[in-house]
Amino acid sequence: MSLTSGDRKVLKQLHLDKAHACLLDGEQLLKMNSVSAAANRFYYAVFHAIHALFVINGIQSKSHNGTMAQFNQHFVKTGIVEPKFSHFVAVMENMREKADYDVIYDVSREDLEALKPVAYELIQIIEQLLKEQ
Repeated sequence: MSLTSGDRKVLKQLHLDKAHACLLDGEQLLKMNSVSAAANRFYYAVFHAIHALFVINGIQSKSHNGTMAQFNQHFVKTGIVEPKFSHFVAVMENMREKADYDVIYDVSREDLEALKPVAYELIQIIEQLLKEQ
C-alpha cells in the first residue's frame, strides 16, 4: 500500500507527537530516579523523530538496526545530519537495549544526563529538516 502525501503528513506528525511524549516520559522517569526506564524513553523519542523523517522521505525500516542503517545512509553520509548523531543514536540504542534486557547493567544518571541534551538537539534538527521539506 502506498501512502498519499496527506497520509505521510499525518503519520509524520504522529511520530513527532510520540517523540515529544517520550521526552516528557523520560523527564518524569528521571525525576522519579528511574534512570533505566528514562533511557528507554529518550531513545524512543529519537527513534520516533527519525521515523518522522523516514515517512516524509519514503524510507522504510523494519528493525532498530535497519533504522540506524537507513539513517546513516540517507542523512549522515549525505551530510544532511552531522556524523556525531550517528554515534549518538548507536550509543542510545545500546544503552536502551542493555537497560531493557541486561539484569546486571544499570544506566548511570551521569551518562544519561550527558546524552539527554543531544537527544533534544537531534529532535530539533529533525523538526527543522521537516519544516524545510
